[in-house]
Amino acid sequence: METFEPHQSHPLLTCLCIGQLEEFCQLETFEPECWKNEVIVIEKAIYGRHRVGKCITAEEAAMSENERFFGCSTDAIGLLDAKCSGRKRCQVRIPDADLERTEPCLRHLKMFLEVSYTCMEGSCREQIL
Repeated sequence: METFEPHQSHPLLTCLCIGQLEEFCQLETFEPECWKNEVIVIEKAIYGRHRVGKCITAEEAAMSENERFFGCSTDAIGLLDAKCSGRKRCQVRIPDADLERTEPCLRHLKMFLEVSYTCMEGSCREQIL
């Protein structure tokens, strides 16, 4: 069985369905888990207040003219790769201290995580009991 490195091209990746983007609001936890012979591959991760959805209503977005209140976000794939990619499972609770340090929006605003992942065959980076 081969070892997985995040964002390494892999022939199996083209055969897997791309995961749906999911939103995780304040006090929610992103908890991906893969089968025994698979590991997590983070496909996309955005942290901030960048679109209307489950975590931000259209009314709330309409009241925000300042781009630091709405429309602010950062690419968080590097952080989510470090926390999850190459593992069988992981947990990221929102708010997460590492994500908060990226400060894509004004400090007092509640931000959310939008993330997609897939599971692919490979060995774990570390064993989690």
